[in-house]
Amino acid sequence: MTELSVVDTKSGDGGELLLKLRSPALGRECGVTLLTPDGWAPSKKYPVLYFFHGSSDVRSSVVERTALRSLAAKSNVLVALPDGGRMGFYTDWRVPDREGTIPKWETFHLGELLPLLEADYGASDVRMAAGLSMGGYGALRYTMRHPGLFRAAASLSGFTHLTRRGTAALLATLAVREGMRPGRIWGPRRYAAESWAANDPHLHAEKFAGTEVYIAAGNGKRVSGEEFVAGMELVERFVRGMADDLVDTLRTAGATVTTDLGPGIHFWTTFARQVDNLWPYVEKNLLSERP
Repeated sequence: MTELSVVDTKSGDGGELLLKLRSPALGRECGVTLLTPDGWAPSKKYPVLYFFHGSSDVRSSVVERTALRSLAAKSNVLVALPDGGRMGFYTDWRVPDREGTIPKWETFHLGELLPLLEADYGASDVRMAAGLSMGGYGALRYTMRHPGLFRAAASLSGFTHLTRRGTAALLATLAVREGMRPGRIWGPRRYAAESWAANDPHLHAEKFAGTEVYIAAGNGKRVSGEEFVAGMELVERFVRGMADDLVDTLRTAGATVTTDLGPGIHFWTTFARQVDNLWPYVEKNLLSERP
């Protein structure tokens, strides 16, 4: 396999660096946005937050609709926001997606992008994974599958319990909305139960031993001034149930868990508040010395 290559580099607002990439793992071009701290230089080493976006979305939404850019600029943390596909679910696929290639998202993120950023863009091996919605699942899945790779993992309104009753139906609805046939990622739930179980963080709590875990979720009730978005109250109520399940399971397994369980729906007012609340936790885990 040839290496990940940088096709183009552009500077954006507020210390953004936008890299256009050609990924052998994805079989196509993709990108990553780097939010650099003040005074950033690629020759220095910075703790890095890998932040994964949600489904039916793109990486730029996180920058445009949360305070992540300004938070990164004021800290000494490098933030990497890579493409994750409209419905990629941070998994190496075995069949083509709607773009026509077989995307190996985990290989792209951890086997191609991570080494590139550590070699050429100042990322250190002090790492944290976080994400919104589908991206929250991705952060937990990568941490589960690669113990010790990240100091901490954070799921903000993430899909954290794949085998919970109703999850397959919810993901099938998302797939249809994206013009995909359900069951393309881990196989049809009815016939691929082992695959779904193997990718469910809730069933592998022991993998999080020694890793700080942060779980945030709303309860499906809008706060004052929050927008109404059809269906997103119901989605967040379901997400909250998954979050409660995982928190209980992780604590039973002896994991260190911090929670942000409050009001809100599965949309940007809640997501933006969750990012604000998360940031002190990011700095604590990435900027504090450990024994």
